Amino acid sequence: MHGAEQVRFVRMNAVQQLCEDVGNVDGLLGAIFRAAETERKMPGVMRKRYKVAWPDYPSEWSAYGYSDAEVRLGPASAGEVSEYDRVIEALLLLGEDARLVWAVAVSAARRARGPAWTQLGKMLGMHPRTVKRRFERSLLELWFKISVR
Repeated sequence: MHGAEQVRFVRMNAVQQLCEDVGNVDGLLGAIFRAAETERKMPGVMRKRYKVAWPDYPSEWSAYGYSDAEVRLGPASAGEVSEYDRVIEALLLLGEDARLVWAVAVSAARRARGPAWTQLGKMLGMHPRTVKRRFERSLLELWFKISVR
């Protein structure tokens, strides 16, 4: 195998592995949402530059534990990153609809009520129900594309 053939083989292998792991459309939806959450756990593209400074500390000994502590997400595990890579490879099969599917997944990440259909509709210039219908259609299209291979 040479260059492009090898890349195509690796992509198809990743997509087949994803199909075997998820099992059905609901599993595929869960994998896409988990991939969006994994993306939030990954480090940013550009590192922030830190200045040297001492941290602030409470002035009273009884104030410890009552300050506003910022809880951050833990780092992504190797399994989560592998699943993220497989989902991204599968989304490449969708073409333009991949943008819609990923936008829905990112809007649903770390949110108990699911995707924000109204905000997505405003962002994409469509009615929220149209966004939801197109998302469901795209999800089924992706499932058929990866399950047939």
